[in-house]
Amino acid sequence: MATSTWRNCSRCKSPIAHGASYLVCSVSTCNRARTGMVFCKMECWDAHLPIARHREAHAEELTAPPVGGVVTEPKPARRQGKRRIAPVKRRDPSLPRDALVVTKAFKAYVRAAGGLNTSDAVIEVLSEKLRDWADRAIDRAKEDGRKTVLDRDFLPK
Repeated sequence: MATSTWRNCSRCKSPIAHGASYLVCSVSTCNRARTGMVFCKMECWDAHLPIARHREAHAEELTAPPVGGVVTEPKPARRQGKRRIAPVKRRDPSLPRDALVVTKAFKAYVRAAGGLNTSDAVIEVLSEKLRDWADRAIDRAKEDGRKTVLDRDFLPK
């Protein structure tokens, strides 16, 4: 018995059969009625990220509806507020507060890439972002029972 195609992958146009697993992007703009992006495999979802330019996104695995069946997938819950704000994690005040960005190198990059100057205040903002990313990566490594932070700990879950 031949399986019928439910939809095609938004990236590689491969058919996704009824009842097969597929991936969707967690970002709502990729899941609108007109857009409705679906991906057959992780490589296809990864390939859409540079084009979509999401700040934070992850792939969600779903199952295509059966042939002639009613779609029983739960609709994504709408957020009650305008933004979802993560709880603030208080850092130990004894941790070093030094700049985590090489100022000279960053300013040289901005000048070469865009011909612009860079305010000194930018370095502290970037350092704070790096501290947040490092804290999340540390938490992920600990959750996995590792004592080493890996590159994958910086990727969105």
